[in-house]
Order: sequence, then structure tokens, then C-alpha cells
Amino acid sequence: MLKTGYKVLAIVTAILCWAPSVKACSLALHDWQICFNLKLPVSAPFMPMAELDAVFDKIPKNSIEQVIWLADHNMGSIFSLAFLHFLPNWEAQLPWLATAQNSSIIELAKAKREAGKVPLIIGTDQNQLQIALFVDKNANNSCFQLVIMQTGRIRSVHADPDKPWAQETFGRSWLSVVFYQVPLPGRILSLAVFPIYQSRMALIDDHNYVEHLLADGLLTTRPEQVFDPYSFDFPDLPE
Repeated sequence: MLKTGYKVLAIVTAILCWAPSVKACSLALHDWQICFNLKLPVSAPFMPMAELDAVFDKIPKNSIEQVIWLADHNMGSIFSLAFLHFLPNWEAQLPWLATAQNSSIIELAKAKREAGKVPLIIGTDQNQLQIALFVDKNANNSCFQLVIMQTGRIRSVHADPDKPWAQETFGRSWLSVVFYQVPLPGRILSLAVFPIYQSRMALIDDHNYVEHLLADGLLTTRPEQVFDPYSFDFPDLPE
């Protein structure tokens, strides 16, 4: 996973460096056209937001003391575990024990219950990482959106003696950054992640910069009659 992480970082860097050579907001009308797409398998998620989303509101707050995370972990998981500390979910602040996925998640839950400890167990597999770059034809190919999406199967078990539960879900998380010409401070229109508490969270939403680009005719103004409350979303990614 560590080697894959370096490859992904190199690919993203290359995309961002290449973007200026190719000629966020609900205020502008974008016509996104995909110009780069890459999909590759990864052993474990880089951003375990979907794992937290899968167990959101399933367990009373502060009712557990540990999360056991089953996946094909390696050195790259150090970055995944460190990423948890930046998330607001109370489960993310618990100790997460990265465990090799070489045993049954149900059998592990039974063993922990018999030992008198009932942690939350989350298993992640079939992980895919997709990187896509879109260009806005309405902005003369000068506005871009970079999307990094993760998908995978998530199995969760909490072997509580009174209210045990288990579930299997398909997880999806993404990061989206919209920028004009180059992805540098002052040129970023929006930066958002999903899911945080099952919703999209905007980390950057620079309406002043968008209005400046609209006033200069560098972006296309969105007509009021076609206002779309979901305009922050990106087009469907290729399969």
C-alpha cells in the first residue's frame, strides 16, 4: 500500500502540474468534461471516512473504548490511522487497532465478547481508488475539478450482549477540489469531502473569488432558472 500511495501521490501531482497547459460553486454554470481517469485497487482506504459513515448513529456515544480495523494493512496504514485524528466523529478519536484480515470477523467478535471486551469491529476489503480530472468547457478549459474517490465493502460487528448487530455495506468517500488554472492558494474555488456525518462538508468555498471570475467573464454565470442545489456534485465517474 505504501508503494501504491507514492504512485497515487505522483499521479495527482502530475495531473495538477499538467492542468495549466490545458486551455464552486452554485454561482457558476459548469460544463464538466472528463479529461483524465484512473482506477486502481488498494489494500486499505487512505481516508477511512466511509468506515465511520457505516457505523454512524449505530452505537451510543462513548459506549466502546476501541475499534478493531480489519484490512490488508501495511506501512501505508500509518497515514490512514493518522488521518482519523482530523475527523470530528467521536469514534475517530478512539484507539484504532489495525489488524490483518486473516480471520473471520464474526469469530473475532465472538472471541472478544467471551474475553469480556466488546469493541467495535470494522472490516474493509475490495477497495478501489479512483482519480478523475474534469475540465470546464464553459470556462474555456481553464477551470478544473479534481476528484479522488474511494469505494469498498465494509462489514461492521458489535457483539454487545444486549443489543448485538452486524451489517455489510458498500462504502464510498471522496474529496473534490475545484480550481482555476492552477491548484494554488487563492485559485481554489471549493474544496469538499464526503462523508462527514453522512453529508458533504465544504472546507473551502470562496464565493468572492468566484464572483471575481464571473465579473471578468472567465466563468459562466448560472441562470436563476437552472439553479441546482446539487451543483456542488461532480458528473458520474466512469466505471
